Amino acid sequence: MRFCAPSGTCRYWPRPRIPTASLSGISIEQRVWFPRYHGHFAGVRTRDVTGESPVSNQRQPTSTTGRGGGGQREHVAQLLHERGADDFPHVNGSLFDHLERTEMILRSWSCSETVSIAGLCHAVYGTDGVAVALLTLQERDFLSEIVGPDVEALVYFYASCDRGFVYPRLGEGDRMDFRDRFTGHTFLPSEGQLRDFVELTLANESDVGVVGPNADTPPDWLLAMFTHFQHLASASVRDGFQLLMSPAGR
Repeated sequence: MRFCAPSGTCRYWPRPRIPTASLSGISIEQRVWFPRYHGHFAGVRTRDVTGESPVSNQRQPTSTTGRGGGGQREHVAQLLHERGADDFPHVNGSLFDHLERTEMILRSWSCSETVSIAGLCHAVYGTDGVAVALLTLQERDFLSEIVGPDVEALVYFYASCDRGFVYPRLGEGDRMDFRDRFTGHTFLPSEGQLRDFVELTLANESDVGVVGPNADTPPDWLLAMFTHFQHLASASVRDGFQLLMSPAGR
């Protein structure tokens, strides 16, 4: 199969197939995102099934405004389809279904185009909760050609989060350490990075907890997570989340 970025750069690949043994190792129980652990939130670590070595260049977003446009979204959706996002199972349908719903939640919360498009591809490098990846870290420049450097930087930032290290610290305010799980590097993120990360996280977990077809009553872990770091989100996201949790919002 071939996929071409807007610049004309093309890549050929077979649709990725994750070995059955790898998928069977990612159970529903492992994908409980925010279990209570000694009073803190801890992400579940799973092994990287991509077999690729990590890349150390942590890029910083230059703004919170993406290039946007319907054409850009179409390119992202095409990439996700070509890389087999429809084939990967997720808690609430396929991975593509989850990515698309996450984007729609962010848009309903009046998030920026950068954050919304990042929501559509937030799991392409895998996450600290699920190791399945559609792109390797060696393809960061290729994704950047498609979505722009700001969106790509946010997607990497989200994917790189060492949840067991970061989540307990999110209650400390906007001056907290962040650890890149790919490189082991610890640094102080900007206020904007933290806000975008928290808003992506809230949308991602809202789809799992209350939006997807298998969701029902808001789970305690989702409400506890919101309480833990709502202060880092924008007012529109806080209001949107609370509406979504209400009977009227569902």
